[in-house]
Parts: sequence; C-alpha cells; structure tokens
Amino acid sequence: MQVSQALDVMEALLRAAEHPDIVAVERYGRDTQPGGQSPAGVKAIHRSGSAAMLWAAVPPRDVTPVPLPSEPLPPKWRAARILVLAHELLDAARPAAIRSWELCRQAGVESPVAAALRLTAGDGSVVYLRATSASGSAAEPETDPYPDYQIPQGVREWHLRVSAPSAEPASV
Repeated sequence: MQVSQALDVMEALLRAAEHPDIVAVERYGRDTQPGGQSPAGVKAIHRSGSAAMLWAAVPPRDVTPVPLPSEPLPPKWRAARILVLAHELLDAARPAAIRSWELCRQAGVESPVAAALRLTAGDGSVVYLRATSASGSAAEPETDPYPDYQIPQGVREWHLRVSAPSAEPASV
C-alpha cells in the first residue's frame, strides 16, 4: 500500500464521518514516502480553529500497541482524539485494502493515549500515521461538545460509492 492510498482512505473516512466538530478535511504535504521534508497527511480542522493531523512517518522499531481508551478524551487532546476517531472509523468501515490497524505508543513521544496509528495492508506493507495537533484562535472546550456523536451509516458504506465518473471510450 502506498502512502497516498492510506491517506485516501483516511480522508474519505473523515469526510464520511460527518463529525459535527470537524468543519474541514484537507490533504497536505508533497512527499510520496515517509521521512521527507514535506510529509503527506490529512488535516481535520475543528470549530475552535485547531487542527489535528495524521501524517506519514517512518515506522520506528520501538512501538508498543495500545488499546482504545475506555473513556472519551477531552478536546484539548486533539492529536489523541484524531487517532481514536480514525481507529473507530476503520473499525466501522473495515476497508478491504487494510488488513489491520492499531494504536501505538512510541518511545520519546509524549501522548495521553498513543502517538500513531499503524496500518497493515493486505499485501503486508505498513503505513505508520503519526498524529499531531495545532491550536486554533479559540480555546478548546473542557468537555466534548458532541458527546452523543455516533458514526453514521455512510462510514460503513463509503467504499461502495464511486468517487469518479466511469471512463467512456473516446470516439474516433
């Protein structure tokens, strides 16, 4: 699986999630492989103006899988929250191209839950998506403003939608 393919899946899932706190989902970065100067990623922009990013990184050797947290995370933990949301979206969608996914801790990276999401594709390749965040112009709420959010049915069906019109043979 290529980095761009993994990011295509994550972008589509974040859009299909229709989370009321996410006002935009954008792609960024120019690198096609992890480890470059312009890492490719997906950015979720929140109502507060803050952003949470999932970006392709070189998978370190010292990662430890961790379970999903049992309690909701506060909005101020944007990086951890985007990882949890991404994991939950993958659980709901079960994309055929990705065989497994897990949250991971990484030595040297402080995070209340995890530092990254490790995706293992059907072909055995691994894409490691780190999460970071940037604050916005408004303060983050202390508690989740959308505690009743449920993943919509559209996430389970996102891969069934055709994202581009079918090609038609050119007339001669």
